[in-house]
Amino acid sequence: MPRGGSGVATLISANYAFLYNVLDYAAGVVPVTFVDKDKDALPSNFQDTDMYRNLNDAERAVWSLYDASAMNGLPLAVQVVGGRFEEEKVLEGMKVLEAALRDTGRPFVQKEF
Repeated sequence: MPRGGSGVATLISANYAFLYNVLDYAAGVVPVTFVDKDKDALPSNFQDTDMYRNLNDAERAVWSLYDASAMNGLPLAVQVVGGRFEEEKVLEGMKVLEAALRDTGRPFVQKEF
């Protein structure tokens, strides 16, 4: 991430979560793995691909800050969202994700820093 980019990233990425807060939806985050600079690097021609051309402006802004090398080792997570007063469903969904990771032999293990 470029120097000073974290404020921009926070503002841009907020669009993925703010609506759930406004609507008072239940939500939780389950870490599943870590960024791997080799596996997760974007192709050098990413901006010329159909995937990039089909992104909306907000998505392009998020992708413009993505740098697998700079983010190597950071946790990646899945956000689980339910409706109002559905906290139990969200927690159950999070448990299902964690169990699936364990069952495949790839549970999330927090790194020591």
